[in-house]
Amino acid sequence: MKHLICSAAIALATFAPAAVFAQEPANGGAENILVYEPAFFAASSPANALDMVSRIPGFSVSDGASVRGFAGAGGNVLINGSRPASKDDTGSSVLSRTPASRVERIELIRGGAPGIDMQGQSVVVNVILRSEQSRQHTVMAQLHAFEGGPTSPTGRYEFSSSNNGTQWGFQIARTLAMSDSTGWGTSIRRDASGAIISEERLRNSFDGGGWSTRGNWSGPVGEGRVEITGGYNWFEYNDELSFSVPGSPERLFSFDDDASRADLGVRYERALSDTLNLESRLIQNYRWGGFTNGASGPGLDQQFEAERDSGETIARGVLRWQRSETLTWEGGGELAYNFMDTSQSFTSNGVPVALPLASTLVEEIRGEVFGQASWRRSDTLRLEAGLRLEHSTIRQSGDASSERSFFYPKPRLALTWDPQENRQVRLRFERELGQLNFGDFAASTSLSNDQVRGGNLDLRPQQRWIAEAVFEQRFNGEGVATLTLRHDAISDVIDVIPLDGGLTAIGNIGDGSLTRVAGNVRLPLRDLGLERGRVTVNVQYDHTRVTDPTTGESRQISRVRPLTGSINFENDVPDWNLRWGVNYTPYFRETTFNPDQKRWFELRNYITLFAEYTFDNGLAAYAAVTLWDDFRIDRDVYSDRVTQALAFREEQRIDPRDFLQLRLRRTF
Repeated sequence: MKHLICSAAIALATFAPAAVFAQEPANGGAENILVYEPAFFAASSPANALDMVSRIPGFSVSDGASVRGFAGAGGNVLINGSRPASKDDTGSSVLSRTPASRVERIELIRGGAPGIDMQGQSVVVNVILRSEQSRQHTVMAQLHAFEGGPTSPTGRYEFSSSNNGTQWGFQIARTLAMSDSTGWGTSIRRDASGAIISEERLRNSFDGGGWSTRGNWSGPVGEGRVEITGGYNWFEYNDELSFSVPGSPERLFSFDDDASRADLGVRYERALSDTLNLESRLIQNYRWGGFTNGASGPGLDQQFEAERDSGETIARGVLRWQRSETLTWEGGGELAYNFMDTSQSFTSNGVPVALPLASTLVEEIRGEVFGQASWRRSDTLRLEAGLRLEHSTIRQSGDASSERSFFYPKPRLALTWDPQENRQVRLRFERELGQLNFGDFAASTSLSNDQVRGGNLDLRPQQRWIAEAVFEQRFNGEGVATLTLRHDAISDVIDVIPLDGGLTAIGNIGDGSLTRVAGNVRLPLRDLGLERGRVTVNVQYDHTRVTDPTTGESRQISRVRPLTGSINFENDVPDWNLRWGVNYTPYFRETTFNPDQKRWFELRNYITLFAEYTFDNGLAAYAAVTLWDDFRIDRDVYSDRVTQALAFREEQRIDPRDFLQLRLRRTF
């Protein structure tokens, strides 16, 4: 870890500025906008815009964070200067169905630009599409074959049409619902002295899939432009985990999910003058379905059932005024309504068990007003300052009733400085609010982990004051190195809290902190004889602290991985119409804390090898195999919450299913 961080810092400090291959400054020579023409991507024979964006040095697609409202949740991908019309229609989805032939250029915007809504992102891509007349069909067939089954075929058909500013299209797909962390192994339980209590074989398997469809249209209407998108998705998923001893009945845990969702998004944009622009959005999504969690075996018969409906409606308007080439103002408001209606039941050995908030309706009305100014002091210095004011009311009815109101100011200050060519510093200070998971207001179970949770009437959004500095250096054409330093002061950390009667719930456990050091280095390999080869190394260290609500002692925050990293190698061989590479994740460890137990998940050596060949007629054949070592799940279960004396330790060692992906794709 120390060596990697030092390497990133040395690269930032010592690499001499160099011309950036296949890029040129945009916006009057501003260093913060880099332009990539289609020729830059030609060697990899991209089929769609997502293939192209994935090749941009120093950029990784994000479909948005789990924060409240549309701002900050829209991801870091723009199409012709705007984000997709619907939150469910993510940037990566839009790129995947946009043919590469329609891309005129891609702009990498680092730190902001006039007329660009960064929405809290420090770096975005803006994909500019051609407007001339075209029609394209894409057909894809894909197969996932898992060791020991299942073998799951999927496929997709897409159509897109463009005619001088008007675009429309649709797609229909057979989808796969999958889990790669299933397989075979052993489970050993030991008492506090280390003596073996039980030793069992375990088997974990899954099956699932569904259908999805989406349509979209955009074009001029009156003096403005309208974009409409809508989609429907249905899937079912089944997961079974069994424990067995030869000669004895097995213990079986099952999870079945049957869910549907639909969404509609409408975006209207109009230029009111040469310097004033109006954008408004209406977003509606709705989800419905049910799931069951069951457990059976000697003396064990438990069943948890749930039916849930949920939805979100967002109306948003933004007015942008470009006062000059260097100063842009914007302001607006957003109104949102969210709800979740759930009904649940739990039986143990035929006896109904009462759960806190088993049936409940949660509703939230949220309003927000915001203003922001972006000032380009020079070609090398840009400043962005803004303030959002949010007021929300949450009502809960059903098994219990409650109503609470919140008010949160959310300031943001960001500075981007280019001290030298190909060198950039980005600073950010911001307050963020996490998105509440309405499912946490109701009861839930994880029967295989002996967990039954009640709901929580008093759940508040998690808040973060974020201070972040990013140092970026570009070198040797396609090379880039970044070093990120970040500290979060967190209020109302969301984790697991104790309830009476031996139950638990998701709740707020007080204040906490996160300190992050992250490094990213992308190295072109032409000096090693691989003209189109490149390797990318990512490493991230997160140190978190919070006070445990049961013991009162300081500990890390649940489900935050202290150390993560990856190494990715890719090589294009245009003379052979071939692209191949390796993605490698060496290790991570994730810990979950509970008043009655502590659980660790540890992964090592996750490797995917892939290759794609493009035939002369445009047919692309892709193959990938994923191999990984046994992973570990350890669990310490306590005899009581006060002393947290060890009752038993469970050690699971699982040999996961290796799997093969095959894909054929043709655009015509």
